[in-house]
Amino acid sequence: MTDADVIIAGAGPAGTLAAYELATNGISVLILEKSQFPRYKVCGAGLTHKILGEIPFDISPVIETRIHNITFSKGLSERFTRYSTEAIMYCTNRDKLDDFLLKKAIEAGARVIHGAKVTEVAQSMEFVTVKTRDGSFCSKLVIGADGASSSVARSSGLRENILPGLAWEAEIRADPATVKAFAQTVFLDWGTFPGGYGWVFPKGGHFSVGVGGPASLSKWMMPYYEKLLGYLAADHGIHALETISLKSWPIPVRIKRSRFHNGRILVAGDAAGLTDPLTGEGIYYALKSGVIAARRCHEYLHAATPSLESYTKAVNDELMSELLEANRIKHLFNTVPRRIHHFVRDSDRAWRAFVKILRGERWYADVPAGFGKWKVMWGVACYLSKWISDYSSNRFSKTGFKKY
Repeated sequence: MTDADVIIAGAGPAGTLAAYELATNGISVLILEKSQFPRYKVCGAGLTHKILGEIPFDISPVIETRIHNITFSKGLSERFTRYSTEAIMYCTNRDKLDDFLLKKAIEAGARVIHGAKVTEVAQSMEFVTVKTRDGSFCSKLVIGADGASSSVARSSGLRENILPGLAWEAEIRADPATVKAFAQTVFLDWGTFPGGYGWVFPKGGHFSVGVGGPASLSKWMMPYYEKLLGYLAADHGIHALETISLKSWPIPVRIKRSRFHNGRILVAGDAAGLTDPLTGEGIYYALKSGVIAARRCHEYLHAATPSLESYTKAVNDELMSELLEANRIKHLFNTVPRRIHHFVRDSDRAWRAFVKILRGERWYADVPAGFGKWKVMWGVACYLSKWISDYSSNRFSKTGFKKY
């Protein structure tokens, strides 16, 4: 006897939206979540329009700020601000967002057990056994949505082709007048070190301040974070009066088309390595892969498809194509960060394209077409830029900020 048709490991965006989709369609779902909700989660939590487009209900109760401005800097200098009459994105806190999504899944009929950390999964011809620290559960299918260190992905052999990234983020309190003054502005720094970026997102009563980049350059991230705080204080008058938290978390980036299922087991979101290599954003890909996983599970359980191979194909076709293009653009940016910085500053066309990508009105795959007759050189430029980008990263790992 099974505990549910589908067991979902993890109650983040991928898991809860998959649960909502399945429960809405009458499929029994059990979510196993290691934490008690609401729980704190380090995350910039910037919500783009394409993220909102994946959520089939209103989440305005958890939105705290609407962003119309981005202040860019290159290496914490050469700053400029671009404006948009329409909101570019929205900001929230992950504890509020995740709790809201989980409650919607429960309202739809999903069950949840808190404090149940999945440690291993094992499958037979007909069922999957999900082991936790306190017991085992059985289901027909399993969706692993248990984050970057996914036990489901590891024990089912679905961890290949993932490049590790890392981010540090703090929630900082500032003067309320300062928080209000920058309530519609995101700060974005890029080009300070190869593949690195820093951000400041305004929330309801504080700022989320973070830095991220390749895990291979992790020792330089805290010095970068300190430089970012100094820049905010000196150039913008944003002084950190109190640090609420300072935590790190892994950013898994899938760098090749891969398998995203094994028999009766699927992985989604961070567990699948579905993170934007250019921005570190993972919420959209978590939501999208969660929905795809739920729909493929529904088809399988109703004998509309003989296997879950269609899930792997859909993720590769719909998500990995975009993420691989983002990875190529990342290498190109790492090669000529100042030129791209100036391009966004000086070209209204570049700024509009940037906003459209953030809003989900254009895709990374559309970028090569913007080069017109030079489109044929895109592949060559990306190949060369990867070599230069890798060389810059290796050099920086030895010399640090002094010679970069």
